[in-house]
Amino acid sequence: MVRELERWQAEREAQRVAPCECLVVRVTPDLGERIALSGEKVLIEEIFPETGDVMCNSVTAGWNQDPTHVIRFPLNGYCRLNSVQVLERLFQKGFSIKASCGGGVDSSQFSEYVLCRDLRHSQSITSTPIRIKQEPLD
Repeated sequence: MVRELERWQAEREAQRVAPCECLVVRVTPDLGERIALSGEKVLIEEIFPETGDVMCNSVTAGWNQDPTHVIRFPLNGYCRLNSVQVLERLFQKGFSIKASCGGGVDSSQFSEYVLCRDLRHSQSITSTPIRIKQEPLD
């Protein structure tokens, strides 16, 4: 009976999902390119340290209604990065794309990416830079 209980516990432990950190990146082509981040403030500040002062001082902003998380924080309004550079930085910090979607009509299109980083492997992040190949548009 004890062995059966131990086996059952081991099976349950194996089925548990690993804890992870998640961010959502939203890209819209409005007036060039707008990049918005949703997720935990501490996590965004860790990856994009140039946003630290803005996160603390903008208490009444529309994206800052929660003390620990932001919704659609306008990243490229505060640091000069394009969407490729944002994704590269997230990949270098151990994130991977888990889901994506996009849509819209002619004047209002968007792409969203859900990125996650496994907490167990976040300490073993490679220092080799990951590059996204950029091709010129016609």
